[in-house]
Amino acid sequence: MTTADQVRTERTEARPLRADAERNRLRIIAAARDLFAQRGLEVTLDDVAAHAGVGVGTVYRRFDNRDQLIEGVFVEHLHEVATRLTAALESPDTWNGVVTLFTYVGESMAGDRGLASVMMRIDHTAPAIETAKLSMTSLIEQVHQRGVSEGVLRPEIERTDFFAFFTMLSSIAEVTESTAPGTWRRYLELMLDSIRADGTRHPLTVPAMTDEQIRAAQAARCRTR
Repeated sequence: MTTADQVRTERTEARPLRADAERNRLRIIAAARDLFAQRGLEVTLDDVAAHAGVGVGTVYRRFDNRDQLIEGVFVEHLHEVATRLTAALESPDTWNGVVTLFTYVGESMAGDRGLASVMMRIDHTAPAIETAKLSMTSLIEQVHQRGVSEGVLRPEIERTDFFAFFTMLSSIAEVTESTAPGTWRRYLELMLDSIRADGTRHPLTVPAMTDEQIRAAQAARCRTR
């Protein structure tokens, strides 16, 4: 049976329960993220179906093509960030909420090697992405306002600075994780010290990169271009 025949067959089956459909969607996205990290963005939807352990028609029912799947992976990432932002707002300790949020951003980029490629590939003006970003921006504004009003963030910090903070963490995690794992945590510590309202400084717990690690990181980056 061809892929097209499989798709037609599965589309004639009864619609799955909503909970089952959502579980399958998340399995597909998780499988895609895993394959993107291992093999790049050129994997097929058939590859993703096999890796997710679902029928190929289940994948095509959710995503018409690979670009839609790539977009879906990024939208899910934005939803995860929004969940962390909500948790930061709900934390009784505002500063701890900020630290947890920033740590998650670094961990997600360090742990998901395909995410950087996804971010470069997708159309950031796509409606689904714009909607997810609007929700995330609103939450960032609330985290920022709470941090400043409670005196844990420097008053000069603006809401839009969060974009730069996240980008810096994402970039250092992407560049160094394969050659100097965990290095991004050093720069997270420096960043957090720089935005504290009380001006306190804490000892750095992660050593600086060696010259050899820097050369290895530069070589690895050249190979991926």
